[in-house]
Amino acid sequence: MKYVPDSSVLINGQFLKYLSKQSDVSSIILSRVVLAEIENMANQAKATGMVALEEFKLIKDFCAKNGVEIIIDGSRPTVYQIRDAPGGELDAKIRELAEEYQAVLVTSDRIQAEMGEVEMIAVVYLKEPSISIGKRIEQYFDERTMSIHLRENNPPLAKKGVPGTFKLERITEEGLLTRESLEELAKDIVERVGRERDAFIESDRQGTTVVQLNNIRIVILRPPFSDAMEITAVRPIIKRVIKDYKLDSKLLERIEKKADGIIIAGAPGAGKSTFATALAEFYADKERIVKTFENPRDLQVDERITQMSGFEGDISASADLVLLMRPDYVIYDELRRTKDFETYADLRLSGIGLIGVVHATQAIDGIQRFIRRVDLGVIPSIVDTIIFIENGEITKTYTLSLQVKVPTGMLEKDLARPVVDVSDFHNNRLEYEIYSFGEQIVVSPVHKLAKSSSFEPKVKITRTLMKKILKRYSITDFDYMYEPPNNLSLYVNDNDRPKVLGREGKRIHEIEDALGIRIDVRTFDELGTITSKDSAEFVIDTYETKNGVHLTFPIVCIGKDVIVTVNGQPIVQLTVGKSAEIKLAKNTETGKLILEARKKSDTITAVL
Repeated sequence: MKYVPDSSVLINGQFLKYLSKQSDVSSIILSRVVLAEIENMANQAKATGMVALEEFKLIKDFCAKNGVEIIIDGSRPTVYQIRDAPGGELDAKIRELAEEYQAVLVTSDRIQAEMGEVEMIAVVYLKEPSISIGKRIEQYFDERTMSIHLRENNPPLAKKGVPGTFKLERITEEGLLTRESLEELAKDIVERVGRERDAFIESDRQGTTVVQLNNIRIVILRPPFSDAMEITAVRPIIKRVIKDYKLDSKLLERIEKKADGIIIAGAPGAGKSTFATALAEFYADKERIVKTFENPRDLQVDERITQMSGFEGDISASADLVLLMRPDYVIYDELRRTKDFETYADLRLSGIGLIGVVHATQAIDGIQRFIRRVDLGVIPSIVDTIIFIENGEITKTYTLSLQVKVPTGMLEKDLARPVVDVSDFHNNRLEYEIYSFGEQIVVSPVHKLAKSSSFEPKVKITRTLMKKILKRYSITDFDYMYEPPNNLSLYVNDNDRPKVLGREGKRIHEIEDALGIRIDVRTFDELGTITSKDSAEFVIDTYETKNGVHLTFPIVCIGKDVIVTVNGQPIVQLTVGKSAEIKLAKNTETGKLILEARKKSDTITAVL
């Protein structure tokens, strides 16, 4: 019996398994269309192409061992046939070859099988089994493992712990990983995609493959994209619900009834997606229709929530579709490119409740990601709440509003302009103002400007004085940082912070008035963060204009010298001005390096 396989059964490894069970195999006819398709995928270092090449080798060994003839026939596809491949032109060439040789067409493509039957061709449709035969990638995980990092010529490593508190550990005593062992693991991953229900290839491009395998997100890198083969697998180890975050009634009410444009901000691994998942299921429990935009899809939501990625690679096309579905809320995970921010704004202005997830080192940086990407005056209409996540917990919440006024620190009335006020949600204290000044967009910390103009110390600030004042409110555990002449950062326990602030911030205002200084009330957890900022590293945002590339820095970098790095390699030292933004000409050496890094999606950071 003669058999003609198409590419689907070579990629999923089913063809050779089928042949090994047949006793009448005389010839295998390989179409040059299939060979060209697999060669193209392999040249682009796609995982599917590499798996199929390995399958070719096994088929060759099988034929040599069993005396089976291999025939290669048919013509390579033309440019026009490749262009028309989505319409079935190449599949038709494979069926013609099977008909010419009176051979059995073997496929895992349902449409290919049905068309073969219509054309009176003998067809074997190999439906992939629903049960996986291998769990190789899971063997590297235990209950404490967040992610595994497998790179050739290195030992297997794993991050173990929880978001914010984890260690990088060697996970087996086996030797260094080889290219062959990683290729074998990658082949198993790709083959399982076709067999398991909750598995799919998110993207397969030159040298990179992103796979969602049940609840594990896997990234496979190969040369030339990377200098060595590498497999990274990430698995969520914490599933939380809204009650686990112990939100006060005021914030819970805002999330449920008032906030329709929420941004969840935080550093990588801080727990943003975990909170977004909890929020999605919270809205679903309130009988709301919830959808998600993800690329890749890795939120661990339940069956009530539809998860979507870019339609034909275009996230804005997905947005057009979701408008027809009329959801109450959409979770957008994550906002990275300018197109994402524009799509978010378009969806929010259409009236859909929206929750966006962004990378940020401070809460205010979640807003900075929108600047220059959408009009300044539109920002409060699309973002009304910023929730900042650190170490898996909510540490800061901002609300936004638009005012027409003279910005703080300016005196002339004719300087009035539209200003975006960013206020602390819990005490309503104005913390930042965002406004245009000439051609620049300024993000101004209000409390620093107010220090020099609104307060004059009335007494000498000492620990004894602070202890006496706080003792009135049963607070004995505290610390403070005094910045003469009129600014003090007070650090207390989480439970004591509401006691100091008082209802709607009235108590802290009374203390400020009595002492004549400005007081910022913070928790002890923030003390370590503040004191280590001088040596901190921050991921910075970039965007391209006609003549240059712009770098947008966190607020903490204003007025300081920073070293800009690409994937940890220093490229230039700069001084950040008050606008927190620096423009580099495209034709400079540094500008070219930044543009190249943007195209490769490299990590661009600023080191203080």
